[in-house]
Amino acid sequence: MSDDRSGHGDGAPVEPAGPPPPPPPGMPPQPQVVYVQQPPAASNGLATAALVVGIIGVVLFFTVWLGVILGVLAVVFGAVGRSRASRGAPNKGLATAGLVLGVVSILASILFLVAVVQVSRDAGGIFDHIQYCLDHPNDPDC
Repeated sequence: MSDDRSGHGDGAPVEPAGPPPPPPPGMPPQPQVVYVQQPPAASNGLATAALVVGIIGVVLFFTVWLGVILGVLAVVFGAVGRSRASRGAPNKGLATAGLVLGVVSILASILFLVAVVQVSRDAGGIFDHIQYCLDHPNDPDC
């Protein structure tokens, strides 16, 4: 039996693998990875809260009460967020946007309430006539 370790069946002996060859001369060494601990980023959560609450308040202005309550919260959070931003916290723009959206939410809710009250006053005669016709279905005026 021949000394065939290659498994190719050609009978050529396989030499054992040695260590990898050294890199060619003049190649730079591999760079070392250094991890540096970053200080935690400053945050202004009230600015973000003002923006989120202001957006929800504007979307829900037609519920009147939620529009007003969320609008007031957005104005308060936005004012405090702007105050913190003036002392070095980030996101002054978010705080300002939340404050403005809070004011818009309050105004839209109040205007919607005024419009509903005005329409219901103007349409009061129509509602009275509909109620009369429901109470007197055989009346020829209905």
